[in-house]
Amino acid sequence: MCRAGETRVAAQIGSRKARTLLAVLGLRCGQWVTVNVLADALWGDRPPRRPVAGVATLVSRLRAGFGQEVVVGAGSGYRLGDAVRVDVHDAESLLTEAELALRAGEPADGRVAADRALGLVGGAQVLTDHPAGEWAEQARRWHAELVRRAWHVAAESALRTGDPERARAVAEIAIAADPLDEAAYRVLMEAHAAVGEPARAVLAYQRLRAELTDELGIDPAPQTRDLHLSILRTGSATELQRPYGC
Repeated sequence: MCRAGETRVAAQIGSRKARTLLAVLGLRCGQWVTVNVLADALWGDRPPRRPVAGVATLVSRLRAGFGQEVVVGAGSGYRLGDAVRVDVHDAESLLTEAELALRAGEPADGRVAADRALGLVGGAQVLTDHPAGEWAEQARRWHAELVRRAWHVAAESALRTGDPERARAVAEIAIAADPLDEAAYRVLMEAHAAVGEPARAVLAYQRLRAELTDELGIDPAPQTRDLHLSILRTGSATELQRPYGC
């Protein structure tokens, strides 16, 4: 989603081609995109006789609706204007901020940034107008990875700020999306142990081990096995002092 100030730009565009143009520019926010790249995304192997003029027409419509500064450039290439914000780019910046905060031992700051990132991309569906096209597939993969990172850091920061119930809920969402998400399982195990339910942590480990064995023919990673043994021995994960991401 693109925003110009408080205006949600994409939601107000009636033309599918104009939305496609905006999406391609948004994915490369701040970078120049050639007319050839834009034309390929817009028309594929059936371009108009004058693709430069076709792209210019779509740009003119965007500028007429949202101001001259929404798209910069002419002729051979275009980019979004500096005032236009793109949710996925903002989410990526927030996630980097959240991950750095966790590594620095500042989980409260990490939680705020992660929750903001989830607010931008957590419930969104990406490019539903474009079921085909490699550029759209790349965007969906990028979005899915951002959402996965957001779930991880949101669950971890909730755990470290004394909210294991929130950590459990977010970790379960991540696991439902990817049953092989070992990092999410580790947070889930720690959260179960933190609320005094080590048996559920052990069951989560067993569930993960079965998934990995069935799907990939491998065992859980050493840090996951160490966490499992710690919970078995003490009923908690307190003896494991791991940095974020491990």
